[in-house]
Amino acid sequence: MGNHKQELLSPLSDIVFKALFGREEKDSKIILIDFLNSVLSLEGNEKITEIIHLSPFNIKEYKEDKGSIFDIKVKNQREERINIEMQINNVDDFRKRSLYYWSKMYSETIKESENYTNLKKSIVINIMDFDIIKETNRYHTEYKILEKEEKFPLLDDLEIHYIELQKFHPQKDPEEMEAIELWLSFIKKAGKEEIEKLVERKEELSIAMEMLKKISADEELREKYAAREKARLDAISSLKFAEMKGMEKGKAEILIKQFTKKLGVLPVSLQEKIRDAALPVLDLLAENIFELNSIEEVIELIDKK
Repeated sequence: MGNHKQELLSPLSDIVFKALFGREEKDSKIILIDFLNSVLSLEGNEKITEIIHLSPFNIKEYKEDKGSIFDIKVKNQREERINIEMQINNVDDFRKRSLYYWSKMYSETIKESENYTNLKKSIVINIMDFDIIKETNRYHTEYKILEKEEKFPLLDDLEIHYIELQKFHPQKDPEEMEAIELWLSFIKKAGKEEIEKLVERKEELSIAMEMLKKISADEELREKYAAREKARLDAISSLKFAEMKGMEKGKAEILIKQFTKKLGVLPVSLQEKIRDAALPVLDLLAENIFELNSIEEVIELIDKK
């Protein structure tokens, strides 16, 4: 029993991601600063050196609310705001969602009586385990407000990043990876694959791994992780069921129209039979529509199944 190795929780879970990067503790701030500098490609004087959490991780706040959003909000030494969100389910219009998050955060950088010149740059970073930007195969895309013809920026205050982990497949050894590739490999693989060589490559990754081990050993957090995973899988199942029912309903209505054109007005009872039929039965009716020449034949085929 004493040699039992604790299974690591995956940083792809929003609650684990925030427990890792969103705490007030020194180590958590160290890894978040390095992660942000890596994602934003900041060098020299541009690097983030300090952060203040605007919504630090506190597991007690979330209780049993499985719908809580575990995003990370910070401001840096330049008073710029940064919002980082981890998402593994494509459940919203993410392009509009991230723009809304940006606008809300941007508006919060000044008080009602202050001048617009006091507005601070605001950055949104979306990390997603699904594809959303269909226009490119690049895993990391960045957006700003640019003039249409000459591409110069209107101002530097808006910056939105999408990181799509499904597109991230580095064909490199850890020794050859850039900083962002190391971090994304850690986030994607930790808890699923051995990443010892990866962790040895960077001190901050070693800190993150030790933190992840402690997080994974926290029974209260494991319970909430399990509850969120169950809620997430239930939501996916419900969505797929709704999509299937929607497909069935749409196909049923088309079949009713087609049989009506061919056989005349269908009895209400037959229309209900078609609407209640499962998708395989509807597919069979569609396949045999030209061979079914009477209402009785349609009913017989449905009843056989």
